[in-house]
Amino acid sequence: MVRYLSVLFFYLSTVSYFVTFVFYLLYVVLGSSQRERRLGETLGIVAAGVSEGLSQIAWGVWATRALLVSIAISTIGVIARAIELGNASQWVKIVLLPLSTTYETLTFFSWLIPLIYFVMERKFQIKQVGVFVTGAAFVMLSVAASPSLAPSAPTGVPASLQSYWLTIHVLFMVIGIAFFTSGFGATLVYLWRRYEKKLFLLFGALLGALATIIFIVVPLFGTLQFEKMLASGALLAALCAGFGWLLLFVHREGQPVAWERLENIEEMVYRCNALGFPFYAIGGLVFGGIWAEQAWSRYWGWDPKETAMLVTALVYAVYLHARLTWGARDPGWRGGLVAWLSVLGYLAVLYAWIGINYFVASLHSFV
Repeated sequence: MVRYLSVLFFYLSTVSYFVTFVFYLLYVVLGSSQRERRLGETLGIVAAGVSEGLSQIAWGVWATRALLVSIAISTIGVIARAIELGNASQWVKIVLLPLSTTYETLTFFSWLIPLIYFVMERKFQIKQVGVFVTGAAFVMLSVAASPSLAPSAPTGVPASLQSYWLTIHVLFMVIGIAFFTSGFGATLVYLWRRYEKKLFLLFGALLGALATIIFIVVPLFGTLQFEKMLASGALLAALCAGFGWLLLFVHREGQPVAWERLENIEEMVYRCNALGFPFYAIGGLVFGGIWAEQAWSRYWGWDPKETAMLVTALVYAVYLHARLTWGARDPGWRGGLVAWLSVLGYLAVLYAWIGINYFVASLHSFV
């Protein structure tokens, strides 16, 4: 019965995060009277009147409240999942974190990433990043709901790998990735503000390409084994691209509410990445090495996931070095060029975390 309870709360979290995403989206696109007048010229007087009424709602406040509700629901789901895994007396050694499968990783991240973002939002008061964070949580839970992509049956790790060092290793790694995710969301907001027109065209092209995959490529090659994965992945990506394109379209009709200065957004990017780096690097290189020595009698073996993690840590090390040295002397480096290093770092995170699991044979494939 507990197993179904966790699934129920994760389904509720999926709905809750989607509602929260909509609230953050409305916070971004509804705002100044100038925007309302321009939108009225575009959509008509009736639409402008509706927009004016909606803009009177404190969407930012409601978005944050909805985020807290979503985090609370996810917390119950994570706790229930931990209980499902078995013997409570062994939690410290085995079951403390429900992170032994892709399903558990996705559901755990859908709780931890918004939680860390909430802390950063309270500090920097930059709510626009919430569109990305809650959208990402919704996508993670949607993928977790697919049995073909992330089976939910509890399996656990092999007995030979069970150790409290695994708990410490994984805990540090996921905290680091959660900070990187919030930093990546802030990076997108920064680049959006800096390269708005180019991103508008990019999202439009991406939406068209993904629509082609969904409605042309998948039907033509329906006998391929990866049909379901391709269709579901492309559909989720198309939804995200479509929301991004819509957001940029509305933004082009006027100015959204309370856009922070680029310097403040860039500072949030730096703080998130700077906080995430020691967790990720120490969790992977130090605690991961100790665990590997106990499990496989060697500290380092150039396993694909180990190598990808090392490359990711090096990219973020270069980012931090560039931000603190070249960025301090040259505003151009501190702005766009360093921001693109942050993007490159997070792409490396995604490959090390997800790409290895699905496309490369690895000793870490059970994660």
